[in-house]
Amino acid sequence: MCGRYVIALTVDQLRALFECEDRPNLAPSWNAAPTQELAVVRRGADGAARLSAIRWGLVPHWSKTGPAGAKPLINARSETAAEKPAFRTALKRRRALIPADGFFEWQAGPDGKQPWYITRTDGAPLVFAGLWERWGEGETRIDSFAILTREAGPDTAWLHDRVPVILERGAFQTWLDPDSDAQGFFAPPPERALSARPVSRRVNAVRVNEASLLDPVDIKSAGETG
Repeated sequence: MCGRYVIALTVDQLRALFECEDRPNLAPSWNAAPTQELAVVRRGADGAARLSAIRWGLVPHWSKTGPAGAKPLINARSETAAEKPAFRTALKRRRALIPADGFFEWQAGPDGKQPWYITRTDGAPLVFAGLWERWGEGETRIDSFAILTREAGPDTAWLHDRVPVILERGAFQTWLDPDSDAQGFFAPPPERALSARPVSRRVNAVRVNEASLLDPVDIKSAGETG
């Protein structure tokens, strides 16, 4: 499960990471949430990587009601995406790269759920494997995406049993190629590849969006509103 993440990389950092020329207007978000317009990279008609912002929460192209009629599909299980009507066509034809600085997971405790911030141990950006769809036409058209997940490895299984599918830099273009075998990308991250730290429960409120949300806290004080 991935229901909240951080994307504070600048446009120039994203352009360098994905070797693309686009320069969209992207604002940093330290508390990115479903239904928001967030950075993704997709394959252009010429095969090049294209950077843009689209809605988090996939809307199937065949939906009769669009985004207003159903709960956003923010995650897709990699084990079953090829079988699910909402995801199978996108897995074959419309893959995406979802950049992130890190993501949040919550741990249940006696005094409520404690948020943890998860990053790459080496400090590099995270890039999730994603799927995208296009619903509607003209002014009603909406492009949207979901993040693929898999079983968590030992680094984070104690916190949550799912983790986003994480891609290494050398796999970006291959993942975007619809002719590549998707199943080959769903291996767990190497052991000790991810690190987690407790952060303030202020992150629970989507309206709170500031860099201080990422500051590590003592578990005893994590529930303070500050």
